[in-house]
Amino acid sequence: MCDECERESKRVRVFSRRAWMALTAGGLGAVVGGLWSCRSEPRGSGDRKLPVVGTEGVVETGSGPASRGVRTTQAATTRAAAPDLGAALFPDAAGKPIAEASDAPVIVIPRSDWTRVGPNLDEIVVMNGVSRMTVHHTAGELSTDAWKATAGTLEAIRDFHTGTQPEDRGWADIAYHFVVDRAGRVWQARPLAYQGAHCQGHNEHNIGIVLLGNFEVQMPAAAQLVSLAAFIGFLRRLYGIPVAEIFTHRELRMTVCPGKNLQAYMDRERRRWKAEEGG
Repeated sequence: MCDECERESKRVRVFSRRAWMALTAGGLGAVVGGLWSCRSEPRGSGDRKLPVVGTEGVVETGSGPASRGVRTTQAATTRAAAPDLGAALFPDAAGKPIAEASDAPVIVIPRSDWTRVGPNLDEIVVMNGVSRMTVHHTAGELSTDAWKATAGTLEAIRDFHTGTQPEDRGWADIAYHFVVDRAGRVWQARPLAYQGAHCQGHNEHNIGIVLLGNFEVQMPAAAQLVSLAAFIGFLRRLYGIPVAEIFTHRELRMTVCPGKNLQAYMDRERRRWKAEEGG
């Protein structure tokens, strides 16, 4: 959700009804970790390629902060809903699976294990293949690795990203494609057949991977880092992504995400991967 983490960490968000349900089910730390997440996109700009006609026939004239909220009733071409490409974990550009969870070197939990709600096809954009990836943190301090608490955190994040309240983002789905929890499990988030909303201006063909935690103030769990490295290696081989196309959020946008501690890890690992790639 990365939006300037240092600024967002000082802001308290009003909990939605579903977030309160997640809080009671999963514990305070898990929900706060999700709702104080690092935010990258202004409300409503994460998925649309503007201008488009909305459900009430209103045209959004821009997606950046300067144009947010500027509307006109002039005629425009309505963008058709995205096709239902399913929720394959590792699809090709057409949405057909090219690998399964058992092929990955880490535990990969399908989306159906934590939510039954699919993306909004009227707003989402088809990915059309991947060629890069970007690493984030959620920017909320988190210490739990319990299954139920983690599932509650993901649902709270999805609710915040897709909600229609003034404090919500109003996107088509949860912003990220994969979430790495503190136990090292990788959770499928937004289906990879669809473009994410995790790095404004850089979402095309870009896999969004987020780690639960605030790595400006805490260290990633060892299990998180082991899984992250193995999972990135798997995705690199599967999609032919060079090390030069593996980014952290702060390298593409003005933000502290993914926090200094995870940034330092990514800097070290990419030097190592680059050396191996050169060999």
